[in-house]
Order: sequence, then C-alpha cells, then structure tokens
Amino acid sequence: MLTYLIFLVTGMAAGLVIGHLWGHGKAVAQRNAILLAKAEAETTHAREIAELRAEAGRAEAAAESRIRALEAEKAMLDTRLADDRASHAREIEQRDAMMKAAEQQASERAAQFREQLDMAREQLKTTAADLLAARTADLNRANVRDIDNVLQPLRQHIKEMKEAMDASRDINIRNTASLHQAISDIMERTAGIGAEADKLARALRHENKTQGNWGEMILSELLDSQGLKRGINYEVQSTIVDKNGRPVLNETTDKRMIPDVILHYSDNKDLIIDAKVSLSAYLDYTGAESEEAREDALRRHVKSIRAHVKELAAKDYRRYILHPRQSLDYVIMFVPNEAALQLAMSVEPTLWRDAMKEGVFISGECNLTAALRIIHLAWRQEVQAQSQRKVFEEANLLIGRVGDFYKTFTDIGARIDKAKEAFTDSANKLINGRQSLMVPARRLRDMGAKEKAGAPLPEPESESLLTELTDTTSLPTADT
Repeated sequence: MLTYLIFLVTGMAAGLVIGHLWGHGKAVAQRNAILLAKAEAETTHAREIAELRAEAGRAEAAAESRIRALEAEKAMLDTRLADDRASHAREIEQRDAMMKAAEQQASERAAQFREQLDMAREQLKTTAADLLAARTADLNRANVRDIDNVLQPLRQHIKEMKEAMDASRDINIRNTASLHQAISDIMERTAGIGAEADKLARALRHENKTQGNWGEMILSELLDSQGLKRGINYEVQSTIVDKNGRPVLNETTDKRMIPDVILHYSDNKDLIIDAKVSLSAYLDYTGAESEEAREDALRRHVKSIRAHVKELAAKDYRRYILHPRQSLDYVIMFVPNEAALQLAMSVEPTLWRDAMKEGVFISGECNLTAALRIIHLAWRQEVQAQSQRKVFEEANLLIGRVGDFYKTFTDIGARIDKAKEAFTDSANKLINGRQSLMVPARRLRDMGAKEKAGAPLPEPESESLLTELTDTTSLPTADT
C-alpha cells in the first residue's frame, strides 16, 4: 500500500513535471515559431531592400551615363554652334568684302560712264559749233532740219545712256540690299534649320523615294529664292543629250544621265548639282539611348554619306557635258540637312577632302546659298555688261555718223569755195583783161553805139561790177 502510494505520488509528481515540461516546451515552440517567422519576415524585407538598393544603383548608374552622354552631346553641340558662328562670321565678312568690291566696281563704272558722256557731249558741242560756224546763213536755214535729224538720235542715245547708268546704279543698289537680305536670311534660317530638318527627317525616315523628292524640292526652292530662273539659269531633271539630241547613256550603268540640276554659268559653263539625303542613321544616332548604339549609328551615318559620294562620282556627269557648253571640274552633292552634314564632318574631318579628290563638292544649304548668290550676281553683271557694250556700240556708231556728216559738210564747203573762185575768175574775165567781153563793147560804144539808160558799161580795172555780182550771189565759203 505504501509502495502503491509512493508510486502514485511519484507518478503524479512525474506527471506534473512532464506536464510542466510539455507546457513549457509548447510555449518555447510557439516562441521559436514566432521568432522564426519574424526572422523570415526580416530576411525577406532585407532582401527586398537589397534588391531595391541594387535597382536604385543601376538606375543611378544609367542616369549618370545618360547625363555624361547629354553633357558630351551638349559639348559637341556647343562646339558646332561656335564653329557655325565663326563660319557665319567669315561668310558675312566675305559678303561684305564682295559687296564693297561690287560697290567700288559700280562706282568706277559710273565714273567711266560720266567721263565718257562728258567727252561725248564736249565732242558734240565742238562738232556742232564747227558745223554751225562753217556754214552761211543760207546753208544754216537749208540744212537745219538735217542737223536736227542727226542730233535728235544723238540726244535719244544720250538719254538712253543716262537711263542705262541710272538702271545700273539702281540694280547695284538692289543687289546690295539683296545681298544684305541674303546674309540675314542665312543667319535666320541657320538658327532653326537643325530642328526643322530633324522633324522633317523623322517624318521621312523610312521613305527613300520621298527623301529624294524632298531633297530635290529643297534644292529647287533654294535656286528660285536666289533669283535664278528655271529654264534660263538652270534645268531640273533634264536628260543630257548628244549633239544630235539623243539621250546620252552612262558607259558603266547604261542608263540615261538625268542629274537633279544643271546650273548654267554666265561664261558658258555648266555645274551639276545632285541632292542626297541621309536621314535613317542620323535619326538612330539622335535617338540612341546607349553609347554603343550612338557610335554604331554614327558609323552608319558617315558610311551612308561616303556611299552617296562614290555613287555620284561613279556617274561622272562631267564627261557628258558637250561642246559648246563646258563642265566645271567638280559636281556639288547637296545635303539639305545641315545638322546631319556637320555631324559627319565633325567625326571625319577628311570627308570633304576625300570627296573633292573624286570630283565631288559636299555642300549644305548655307554654303550653297552663298555660292548661288554669287552666281546670280555674276549673271546680273553679265547682263549689265552686255547692255553697256550695246550702248557704247550705238554711241560709237552715232559719233561715226556725225563725223561722216561733218566731213560731207566740209567737202561741200570746199566745193563752194572752189565754185566762188571760179565765179570770181569768170567775172574778172568778163570785166577786165584784153580778152574780156567788155573790150569790144567799149569799142562799139566809143564808135557811137549808145549805152542802155541806167546800165552803163564798166570802165577798165573797175571792181564795182565784180563786187556787186559777188555780193548778190551770196555764195557761202568754208570760212564764214
């Protein structure tokens, strides 16, 4: 019994201990589960924070890379802007020098016109005075209409010469104003040409035919804006033909030769201009988000321009311009997107020189505008020179006619002098001398013949009759 009680007490104690331990273990397990869950949550949170930090680091690195790219692009744009400003400043200085030279030339020509006009006037005054002084009153009255007929065309030609001088001065003034306006237009158009060309290029990105048409349209508008006349100063999409009027075929491609523009110089020379548009790679460059993509697009852009140069050089348009026209030693490759051209030039400075070695002159809108303006001024000066030559030819012809008229009048005066001498000699023979008619008449009178009343015979050596006859005839002399 005691043993049973002992076992019972021992069992109860063991049960209590076991129950306590089991309860304590359960509490510990619960706490451990809570701690484990908390640790897992903290681990997950730490991992998320680490991922966010890593992502933030990548974003920050990308932002820094983009900032560096933008700073590099800004530096490049600043450099291009400075170059453009320097280029524009040089162009403005060149235009000013050309304008001053043109004004000086116009001033010298005007001075020559005035001097020659004054000389012509003095010659005409002297000629008119000599003519009027060499004629008698009767000849003046008889020939006044002839003199007027000669002087009237002369007055008309003098008037035309003055009008030509005034027109030349007005043209020079307009040319000067046009040159200033052209320089102003260049500066204004340069300021916004990059953005406008970029927007239009994006619209034309994947349409090569449309790109070509756009370049040709820009080129045609540029020619018209500089005062050049289509069909006179230049031809658009004109097929090159031989002396028989047949289309000329390229020896390499066996295709017709149809350049975008054939520009005519005033000295019988031709210049070929072909518009070439390279936009796709340039747009890829401007829209690239990484340095590698930008460099790849830039390489493709330069390669595209070089390909256009080789294509234009291979056509060799210069060989097919036939006599009497002459071709210049190069053709112009017009790139209407100034920003794209400057980008390629900045990357490869030898691009322009390499193209010139193949007979191709790469030009943007600014340079081509200046060249076209100079050509237009050359045409204007050629037209003025032709008009001036025509005026001088007419003036020389008229002065020659006046000289011929004066010579004819002088010859008439000389013949009149000879006639007067013959008349005086005949009068002397009539009145004086042994062989005169008066000798037998006086003998008959002395023998008793009667003289007519109021008309007595002159006495020997009398000059009254000769003087009377000479005065009544009023014959002119070259000295009166």
